[in-house]
Amino acid sequence: MKKAIYSVLLFSLLSLLFVSCQKDMEKTILVKPASIQGFSASVTDILLNPDNKTQTVVTFKFEEPSYGTDVVPSYSLQFDIPSDTTGPDAWSKAVVVRLTGNAVERSFNGADLNALLVNQLNMKPGTKADLAVRLVSEILKTTGNPSSVAPVYSTITIAVTPFEDIVIYPALVVKGGNSWITPPPGERAPGYVLTSAGFNSKYEGYLNLPDADGWGGDAFQLVSSTDQKVYGWGTSATTIAEGGGNLWLTPSPVYMKVNVDLSTNAISYTPASFSISGDHNSWSTTETPMTYDVTAGVLKATGVSLTAGKAFAFIGNNSWDLSYKVDEDDKLVFAGPPNWGGNNIVVPATGTYTIILDLSRGAGNYTYSLTEE
Repeated sequence: MKKAIYSVLLFSLLSLLFVSCQKDMEKTILVKPASIQGFSASVTDILLNPDNKTQTVVTFKFEEPSYGTDVVPSYSLQFDIPSDTTGPDAWSKAVVVRLTGNAVERSFNGADLNALLVNQLNMKPGTKADLAVRLVSEILKTTGNPSSVAPVYSTITIAVTPFEDIVIYPALVVKGGNSWITPPPGERAPGYVLTSAGFNSKYEGYLNLPDADGWGGDAFQLVSSTDQKVYGWGTSATTIAEGGGNLWLTPSPVYMKVNVDLSTNAISYTPASFSISGDHNSWSTTETPMTYDVTAGVLKATGVSLTAGKAFAFIGNNSWDLSYKVDEDDKLVFAGPPNWGGNNIVVPATGTYTIILDLSRGAGNYTYSLTEE
């Protein structure tokens, strides 16, 4: 009899334990929401201008989706050109802005939104265009990687008109080492800066190393304009490290293109010489060389005879792989691989010109000029 009672009690306890565990398991099962409700923009037609740079111009809001249990999703906003939101590479070029904590709204002032549109999405200032904005809700593991629960999306489209602004790009500024005396990094002096035109981890600029130490090499460090971190020698001549000693490069003096990627701590140096290739010399990549003016910090060619309506481009190292042309707004742009972009520069009037190529202010700030002699 006692044995039977014990068996009943044991069965009851096990049943209760099973039910309890089952409930606990049910509580921890994540259920993907069907959608994200209420995703909207406070303004759907935004005209940006210098007067609203410091003002809030738009706020994106949404309702917190339910996953069936207490979790804190990771939210982000993706901004892209509508034509880049379809096909196999849909949204791959989007600019991603992550929301902090469990915030269910994100506001932008005019300056930040304008920089996102013009500098990161390459939208044309003064032209009204559609902007696709996608909200992403996802559950991340403690490692930061996505979980097995698929992300949930909600997309809206708004109209935006960006404006032409004076852009101050993030920069890495040269700080000379040993005998090389350079301007204070805070001055961002031309000829001593690498800039991030995409506001990301990649920096580019042209430097002329002066052989200040007198034995064929130069030493320097790079100072960040955003957080004043100092980068120097990494584990080799092609790497950098925060707090590292002097970067060392030889031979010098030499004019070169310098690229840095802070996400991989990589640095590369490409010695560069430039020439002008165009109709005037049957598109020769060597016939019209440019010389580097050390005092002015620019590349120059004088006595160049050009004909109105004809065209030319700037060629580096006798190859179109390093070349510069102009965009629709006559701004100098990289014309090499992989995109091979830009348009040839059209000569405004027949004459003999001094042509200047100024690469001293970092990527995004390259300019040229034609002065009739």
